[in-house]
Amino acid sequence: MKLTDLKTIAVTGLGTMGRGITQCLAAGGYEVRCYDAAETELKRAVPMIDAMQQTLVQAEMLTPNAAKDSLRRIRPFNDLAKCLEGAQLVIEAIPENLDLKLSFYSRIDQICRPDVVFASNTSGLSITRLAAATRRPEKVAGFHFWNPAHLMPLIEVTKGEKTSDDTAELLLALARRLGKKPILVRRDVPGFIGNRLQYAVFREALHLVQEGIASPEDVDTAMKAGPGIRYAFLGPLETADLGGLDVFTSISSYLFADLCADAKPPTCLTDLVKDGKLGVKAGRGFYEYGGETLSELLSTRDQKLIALLVALGKAE
Repeated sequence: MKLTDLKTIAVTGLGTMGRGITQCLAAGGYEVRCYDAAETELKRAVPMIDAMQQTLVQAEMLTPNAAKDSLRRIRPFNDLAKCLEGAQLVIEAIPENLDLKLSFYSRIDQICRPDVVFASNTSGLSITRLAAATRRPEKVAGFHFWNPAHLMPLIEVTKGEKTSDDTAELLLALARRLGKKPILVRRDVPGFIGNRLQYAVFREALHLVQEGIASPEDVDTAMKAGPGIRYAFLGPLETADLGGLDVFTSISSYLFADLCADAKPPTCLTDLVKDGKLGVKAGRGFYEYGGETLSELLSTRDQKLIALLVALGKAE
């Protein structure tokens, strides 16, 4: 199947990521049939997608008429078989539980025509294992949006061991059609690319706090006021080229050996979890969140992301 043949897409799972993916697809002109087993998620889906779009309208990233038109292209279903009728591509965004996903892929494989492509929004589970639950492993690939999906440009297209080049190319082309910046993960590894980079930084950040080298506030400031600003427009390898590979080799020769290589999360993280300090949703994590609601914090995050995307767009 070529991108020009693709008209109808099903999204299964209408949590945070499923709603964002649905918005992107509908705004991109596709008929989107979406499913969730929970009636509450079905009822919340369209109003929350509308709220996402109003944020884009206010930022002049979407016109009011386009927002209305995209909502008309969304059809929620509480019956999986009916949702999948006529779908040419199924994007799975159900919870990150391998057994649950394996059972789900086996189920939809029985429902869908053999030519339907399956794409998983998993952030790091094995595409090869998911594909093995179907009779069409060549038509299964990763299609990982980043949160919040309606704003973040990155999509990771991951090939399993048997994913065909045609399947990968279809998803790469779709991502570009949606105005995203897709990358191809050529080999199926845990965490793909983005999360491997993100968790490498997270591990070192935790190590600095665990060892009393810096406070959480100073670790976060170091990233936000230092490499974080640069990484918005220069990747780590581009940064090395600009700084000089000889310089980076010299520093790597002594610093790599001293970086954290722990295989398990440190107690500065696990103790917080044991105490129920789970972050914003619990009102306390590394920081206290007493004054603002989750929706207010997310709104602030989105406004800052929009400002950054606009600034980067103008600088291109």
